Amino acid sequence: MTGSPLSAGSMKSSRSMKTSERVARELVNHIVDNDLAEGTKLPNEKQLVEVFEVGRTTLREALRLLETRGVITVRPGPGGGPIVRRPRGDDLREGLTLILQFGGGSLKDVLDARTALEPMMARLAADRITDEQLDELSASAERMREGSADHDVFLAENQYFHAKIAEFTGSAVLRVFNDTLKSIADGVVVGVAYTARRRLAVAAAHEKVVDALRTRDPEVAAEAMHAHVCEAGEFWNRKYPELISRPVRWVH
Repeated sequence: MTGSPLSAGSMKSSRSMKTSERVARELVNHIVDNDLAEGTKLPNEKQLVEVFEVGRTTLREALRLLETRGVITVRPGPGGGPIVRRPRGDDLREGLTLILQFGGGSLKDVLDARTALEPMMARLAADRITDEQLDELSASAERMREGSADHDVFLAENQYFHAKIAEFTGSAVLRVFNDTLKSIADGVVVGVAYTARRRLAVAAAHEKVVDALRTRDPEVAAEAMHAHVCEAGEFWNRKYPELISRPVRWVH
């Protein structure tokens, strides 16, 4: 292996932590510190037991923990073993959805959070966005307008547009939370149908957001995005009022 060797060097700290948790954290550090690509095969079970000087039960518990966190996948059978997998927004979505479900959260709560978050992202993006990135957003809005008859095109471009603005903030935290909240309140998943007229309206709103971002004025950009997400919320309230108060449910 290249980079920092895999070792149990840091496992003697934090005595109150379970051994399996310490093994899991050491493996995470190894993956990140060495920038291991998704799909990279880690040492097999026998090798890991020797490196960490732990029993197979403890090691398997550590691997299960990492698998539930989306850090690895474990391939069964001869030649199998732990494979690097980078955590994704969907991994956080499931955990947050369960927290909201047990806390009595509704889709309105999620939409309110997006109404607060997305204008802030537009404000940050206005300060940092490049001409090339603006052209990417403009092209997305154009593809949405030209493909308004195709529902799949609309969904793909809508997802792309908002994800890109989150990316252009330069904040990994905002990008992850945006993806997570949007996936929880995904209109298609909860039963919203977008007509061709509605798709054109969204394309027009995206064009206004791009124009606002081109001013490089954070407040103008935030206002345009706020108008867009509020109008989307009003559409849900008008056409699908039963959805707004619906409790968040974990759908695996």
